[in-house]
Amino acid sequence: MTTRLPQRSVIAASWQRARSSGLEPTDRPDPVLTDVSSADPLLDAARPVLARAAETLNGTPTALLLVDHQSRMVARVSADATLERRLADAGAVSGAAFHEGAMGTTALGTTAEVRGDVVINGAEHYLEQFRSLSCFGQPIIHPSTRRVAGILCMTQVSAHLNPLSVPLVRGVVNDIAERLLSRSHSDHRLVIAAFEQAAERRDTAVAAIGDDLQLSNALAAQLLAPADFGTLRLLVEQDDRPPAITLVSGVVVDVHADRVPTVAHAAVFRLRPRLEDLPPAELIHTPPPAAQTATTVAICGEPGTGRSTRAFQVVPRDAATVVDVPGALLDGTPLDLAATLRLARGRGQGVVIDGADLLDDHALRLLQTAIGARTPAEPPIVIVTGPADSLSPSASALIARCRRRTTMPPLRQRTTELAALGQQLLHSREPKFELGTDAADALVSQEWPGNLAELAMVLGEAADNAQSRGSRTVDVADLPDGYRSSSRASRLLGLEQAERLAIVEALETAGGNKSNAAKSLGISRTTLYARIRALGIRS
Repeated sequence: MTTRLPQRSVIAASWQRARSSGLEPTDRPDPVLTDVSSADPLLDAARPVLARAAETLNGTPTALLLVDHQSRMVARVSADATLERRLADAGAVSGAAFHEGAMGTTALGTTAEVRGDVVINGAEHYLEQFRSLSCFGQPIIHPSTRRVAGILCMTQVSAHLNPLSVPLVRGVVNDIAERLLSRSHSDHRLVIAAFEQAAERRDTAVAAIGDDLQLSNALAAQLLAPADFGTLRLLVEQDDRPPAITLVSGVVVDVHADRVPTVAHAAVFRLRPRLEDLPPAELIHTPPPAAQTATTVAICGEPGTGRSTRAFQVVPRDAATVVDVPGALLDGTPLDLAATLRLARGRGQGVVIDGADLLDDHALRLLQTAIGARTPAEPPIVIVTGPADSLSPSASALIARCRRRTTMPPLRQRTTELAALGQQLLHSREPKFELGTDAADALVSQEWPGNLAELAMVLGEAADNAQSRGSRTVDVADLPDGYRSSSRASRLLGLEQAERLAIVEALETAGGNKSNAAKSLGISRTTLYARIRALGIRS
């Protein structure tokens, strides 16, 4: 097995990413196939260009491979039967995923990762099954959107790439891009026509999204901030769209969406604000009214979801006796809960026990007794723990005794609120800051294992970067490295989103142990690895 990293930095970095995804150089992964009908616009633009290129390549052991913006194979052109069989055996078939987590270092997946031209000579491929081939890949940049529409790769049986391949690939890519631009103009006309028809009623807020188009009537313009279009773009591909979304302003709007026929990635939205919508501060900070009056409250959720903030809105910090269980354990400070509860009662203060699920069974039973004895005349006891389904039996029994329980959802379950949350965090830092559309798109695409705490850290750095260049708009380039790209996760359809969430939560419950996660999901470990790669899950 090859373990030594290649000398070229771009290839070495790609090998490290492939290895971290669970691939080994000797693996021969089965292709992960998905429906690529959404790539029809790219294929329609590329088909006649590839046909002309095939005539040029006739008689040579060379092939052209085309993947879409999600690194899924949509076309393979070659006049060499032996190479055709070799590529098919290696998984280069329609619908196969070719991102680095699926197929390692290739001129398809690596080009998509670096968003630039990449030459990969035979031995530089991560998987041994590709090392008899040399390739050159170039991204196809849509002339209007400036987004990657796909990747074109020329591959040949050779230890080193023939340099004459490069100008041929560049010419093919340019021709495909020109055809995409021509089609884009036609699509624009269809989106505009659908928008104008929907906007005939002046009492409805109407917005439209196309690949490189954003439209809104007067009412929608009053509702929508630039970052809200990132949320709408997220909804375009979803079949099971939520009935409502939270805008950057904090307003909750009911959403009805109609796709534009024959146009990919386009929809017209009708938006209706809810009368009971909440002010933006309530997105993160305000507890439910019921929790404010309860004598015992359990607040459950992952770290960073705002658990402690919520607790101090039930019992203000200056009126609370606080037990910081993680801090005490790290410092080695002994905890005397009985004495702490007596002291708080003597002061007439409420009690916040942060990280209660880290207490031992004896302390948890003591807390159960204290909660059971709490009277309505006394200030509240607030118990802060991890997610309810991850608690020990003793901790579960403790929160079950509380009169009220609040669950703080993880950020990955709040994708339609992400733009609003991001805008609110920026405003809390500087009221004049705005979250740009591309930045909102990138935020929606991330995993956010650190939840709100991670989001706040990322936006804090982004705000500093925007401020240093004299701008009040946080753009995608202001985000830290690793947060700037849109991953496959943000473009999954509804069922895939649900499957992805189930796998992520199973992995978290199993502490990252894939065998246990596969068992809990009722699938094989091999299937789990395949779905992790296909759904873009970081593991």
